[in-house]
Amino acid sequence: MCLAAAMAAAEADPVRIDAADNLTGATTAPIAAPPSPTKPARPDVPADRILVTGPTGGDASVTAEALAKLPAVSVTVSFGTEGGQHQASFQGPLLWDVLAQTGAIDASRRREQVRAIVLIEGRDGYTAALAVGEIAPDFEGKQVILAERMDGRPLEPGHWRIIVPADRRGGRSVRDVARIAVTPPP
Repeated sequence: MCLAAAMAAAEADPVRIDAADNLTGATTAPIAAPPSPTKPARPDVPADRILVTGPTGGDASVTAEALAKLPAVSVTVSFGTEGGQHQASFQGPLLWDVLAQTGAIDASRRREQVRAIVLIEGRDGYTAALAVGEIAPDFEGKQVILAERMDGRPLEPGHWRIIVPADRRGGRSVRDVARIAVTPPP
């Protein structure tokens, strides 16, 4: 099963990856997990910043001021939610630019881009995954953004949101982003 099919299946029934990297209906960590009352919020990440971790493990702290210095992109999306269809225009820097600016990715190492994964975690513990190849300009180049504005109005401080254009469901549209981690290739 390809990653896109696995992510689509995760919307309906969380798919899990076992220790042998096989897609199954059972074992370890979920690809995309709903918020859990037992999973703590991210009190270790100040509300005015996002921690970005690269494959080597070094953390970078991103603030609203740093994000404002990056070029903003506007995307209009429409996707299904539990509350019905949601349509809005979002503005913010490309996730790729945020990762490049913080050193979490090395744009010159293209082979690693097709194997690496970006995990985005909200303050409530909700986590979603993107393949780095989805956002890499040399591959799919999808315009995934870290939104700072919605319909021209600023989001409240610390309430950044990942926007994934062309997703039919909003499951990867993580709100109140606290952490972004690029996992190293296996």
